[in-house]
Amino acid sequence: MRELSSEFRYALRMLLAIACLTAPLYSHHVQAQHSTYLYNWEAFLSPVVIDKLRNTHQIDLKQIYFSDEAVRDELLLSERGKTIDLVVVESVRLQSLGKQGAIKPIKALSDELADRFDPKWVAACGDYGIPYAWGTSGIVFRGSEDISVTSWRDLLEPSEALRGRVSMYFHPVDLIGAALMAVDLDPLSEREQDLQVAYQLLKKQRPYLKSTNYILDSIGNGNTLNSLDIAFGFSGDHHVLNSIQDESEFKWKYVIPKEGTIIWLECLAVPEGRSLSDQTIQVIRYLTAPEIAALNASTAWFSTPNQNVEMLLGEQYLNDKAINPDLELISKSYLYRPLSGKAQLLRQRIVEDLR
Repeated sequence: MRELSSEFRYALRMLLAIACLTAPLYSHHVQAQHSTYLYNWEAFLSPVVIDKLRNTHQIDLKQIYFSDEAVRDELLLSERGKTIDLVVVESVRLQSLGKQGAIKPIKALSDELADRFDPKWVAACGDYGIPYAWGTSGIVFRGSEDISVTSWRDLLEPSEALRGRVSMYFHPVDLIGAALMAVDLDPLSEREQDLQVAYQLLKKQRPYLKSTNYILDSIGNGNTLNSLDIAFGFSGDHHVLNSIQDESEFKWKYVIPKEGTIIWLECLAVPEGRSLSDQTIQVIRYLTAPEIAALNASTAWFSTPNQNVEMLLGEQYLNDKAINPDLELISKSYLYRPLSGKAQLLRQRIVEDLR
């Protein structure tokens, strides 16, 4: 089959997303009274939590998925953002979307729920969001037990046996950030000489790549996923990958490289064009309640920003280093921060050249 161009695939994703987002308008009289629409990453909310909400509060939480932040943001900035009740957005990008008028300030609700979270997460989401999940970037890989992956260089300078079996996420921040950390530089550096070092390292890696998409995007494409053995990923991705494969296959593992990681925080937010209904507020309160947040985190497998919930979490979850990294690694890590327009443009040019 002829490979579709990136422009055609982008347009197709846009059309599918638009179709999904406008669907609630045509069924409003049937189900809107008890439905709330959440725009979310796939596999980022436990089905158990959704069922419990329906059974306890008679609210049907319906999800629309995105795998590309640019597509999500374009929709939020359009009239179609008015068809969404809630959206999950990374904290730094959230502030930008808020300033652009795409996200509604919800300071009163944030203040009401602030005691549920570590203060640093409340501050990061700011007036535009409520902390939902946090985690790290790293490497997912599979193979026999004697395979050791400890460094970003294991991904960026793979062995010959991994030629054509590597996946990188071609995101301007995450792609270049991984290369910068591999050489002990700030992953969010704006120095042109640093970006040039990252570019050269990624250029050498390029012949080894099977995919330039986020690895979870390959779940619907068995041929691609079966051809991958190592990839850039985020904490929790190994849990999703293992849940869909046969028991006989090598298990996926996740590691935070020794050089460090970038820590991300996702927030629950309300699009500006959508009213903050009592039902939406109820959903936010429900999802962030300690018992539900712990249940969600331990079944969807991500780190919870809720504080004082350790007694609600199982031993396996608490002992998983992907979920609860060692303090030594965290001390060498970075929080996402805004990049200047010039730095964003330079990174985008590098990504497009590597494609």
